[in-house]
Amino acid sequence: METSLTKSGMSLLFLSLLFTLIYHSHADLIGSTCEKNEYIDLCLSTLRSDPRSAAADVAGLARIMFDAALAKATATLDQIKDLLKKTSDPDLRLYLTVCAKEYQSATEDIPIAIQNVGSHNFESRTKADDVYDEARTCEEIFTDLPSKRRQSPFTAVNRLLQKLVMIASGVVESLG
Repeated sequence: METSLTKSGMSLLFLSLLFTLIYHSHADLIGSTCEKNEYIDLCLSTLRSDPRSAAADVAGLARIMFDAALAKATATLDQIKDLLKKTSDPDLRLYLTVCAKEYQSATEDIPIAIQNVGSHNFESRTKADDVYDEARTCEEIFTDLPSKRRQSPFTAVNRLLQKLVMIASGVVESLG
């Protein structure tokens, strides 16, 4: 009886040790992946907040970053559409229409970027660049016409989306 308890205890200890090693190796993968990036804190917080990261390889981490960008782009597109319904200001309507078009494109480009991670990395990075530019266009439309300049209500979101796709693109680039 004592032998079976010892074997059981040893098995439990072994499994516990194995789980700890696996957890730390993935935590190290997240850390080493993010430290190569300009936005380390955003990368770490985004990946560590997603439970899929614990078992992901580098390509999986890139997909998770793109998923975070897609969630942000989709939420922003919904917000833009709501503002479009509520405004009667013709200039603001124009700006919001441009942003809606750009964010619609972003929500179409990000899934293509995700699909190409690991197989067509250049295409994935190209789509990330497109999304970066789409957010920039939304931001710049508010200041492009000097006589009708306005503060963009999307500055923070545009910058966040740009950072997320830059991180994702950097992770994809590390794949080769």
